[in-house]
Amino acid sequence: MNTATFKAFAMIGVGLAMSATALAAPQPAVSCEQIRAQIQAQTGVRDTPDTALLDTLSEHPACRFTAAEVYRAAFGDRPMPSNPRRSDRAGGRDDDD
Repeated sequence: MNTATFKAFAMIGVGLAMSATALAAPQPAVSCEQIRAQIQAQTGVRDTPDTALLDTLSEHPACRFTAAEVYRAAFGDRPMPSNPRRSDRAGGRDDDD
């Protein structure tokens, strides 16, 4: 391999390395209020969860999203399922009582 070929490959390698670091630059931070606005903008009932928005929620644990906010982010306007077993325990109507 001659010097000209080596220099060409070296320049290509440097260019690729520089472009990779440019792509790895951190994205601008999204505030908790902006994420909550995205959650409120979810309209309609979704059959499948919105995984992109759920990933955004999981990247911001400091926002401390409630269970209702996470459910709305995933499924939109679909009502949260009720858990009748939990209400039965609170009233002392379990079989073990």
